[in-house]
Amino acid sequence: MTDPRAAPVLTFANAISRGDLATALEVCHPEIEFLSVLAVSGRAYLGHDGVRQYFEDVGSAWAEWRVEVHSVEPVLDGRVEITMTMHFRGKESGAMLSEETAHIWTLRDGLLLRNEPIRVTRGSGSGPD
Repeated sequence: MTDPRAAPVLTFANAISRGDLATALEVCHPEIEFLSVLAVSGRAYLGHDGVRQYFEDVGSAWAEWRVEVHSVEPVLDGRVEITMTMHFRGKESGAMLSEETAHIWTLRDGLLLRNEPIRVTRGSGSGPD
């Protein structure tokens, strides 16, 4: 990973795994619009207050939330794609689940501004195999 645009994307993913809100906020633009495939609320998280709410929502629903990063690559239009598997365990049920996903990030001033989450479906013909 030599492209500097990839650094905030990877930092954010690692901060989520550690539950490190302060580090996550350091790489988020004040006007961030964050969408999570597995969001508790089903809505966009807006601004730094939204990122704080995201961390609270994750903590309220999941006993464990870990991001396993597979790749972080700049794409031709200047955005950055991250592919990852999210591993999470329900707080009440204790059930472990995993979801492979990708996010396409738009950056502003070197900070995360907006993402487009994409569910990765294997073997259905609708996603990469």
